[in-house]
Amino acid sequence: MKKLFLSVVMLFMAMSVFAQEQETKVRVPSGYQGFVEQGNTWHFDKNMPNSISLSTTHGFYFNGHIFAGIGLGVDFNKDRGLVPFYTNLRYQFNNNKVVSPVISLRLGSFIGEDMGGYGDLAFGVRFASKRDFAVSVLVAGTYYDKIEKYYNDYDAQGNYTHGYRQVSPSGISLRIGIEW
Repeated sequence: MKKLFLSVVMLFMAMSVFAQEQETKVRVPSGYQGFVEQGNTWHFDKNMPNSISLSTTHGFYFNGHIFAGIGLGVDFNKDRGLVPFYTNLRYQFNNNKVVSPVISLRLGSFIGEDMGGYGDLAFGVRFASKRDFAVSVLVAGTYYDKIEKYYNDYDAQGNYTHGYRQVSPSGISLRIGIEW
């Protein structure tokens, strides 16, 4: 897991260095923008299965670099689904280049069988076009407040046990998104 994460970070850094050498004209984002992102999350808690997420964010670019908006997502696995709603701040470093590093911060709450706080910090690369369209690849650290999960299992002596335990849906995710 650590090797995969480090490999992805190194790839993003190499692409951003390559991007700084390019002077291709692309459309500098301004005004309304929408995002749709799909991701996979690997949870830190061994009692929480990995999940798939889908989110949409809508807002405005203020100066071609700074984006602010609100969003809604769904994060689900075989055990449960969580619905985060959040505000999103995003900064794009080279807004007039084809390849640009980006950083994104989401803060909000989630609902589902439980409720709690939600936060997400993502770093990645944005691939822009000459039109009002871009694709981004992001690596994110996602925080959810702990939730209760029902379990039924056997202990070391072979006795049947069941009940609720606290689990953490927080983890690392890889997201791919489009922007229009």
